[in-house]
Amino acid sequence: MILRDFAAPGVLSPAMPMNNSPDSLAESLRSWRVTPPADPGFRHRVWQRIGRQARASWPAYLRAHPAAWSLAAVVALSAAASTGTALARARTQADREAMVVTYLVVLDPRVQSLLKP
Repeated sequence: MILRDFAAPGVLSPAMPMNNSPDSLAESLRSWRVTPPADPGFRHRVWQRIGRQARASWPAYLRAHPAAWSLAAVVALSAAASTGTALARARTQADREAMVVTYLVVLDPRVQSLLKP
């Protein structure tokens, strides 16, 4: 085959034999160890970040999260408005019914006689 002479580094050509044995893969994975280099300043930098966040003020926190707090404000105002509207409608209905009863009691002598003992 013509292309086998032009194989790039890391690319297997069809002429190269492949080892498909599952035992060798499992053995390779079992023996594989990663040892990253230790960073001596890691713990110090983490505590510095924690300290900076602990000293942050409430207005700074709000400025850092404007979308979330805007959404929370909209939800709170919507809930307050709908609750207030429902309570106002109920109060208006109760007042209207009380006025109708009072008006009918004043006008109708039959109702007045039922109410007086």
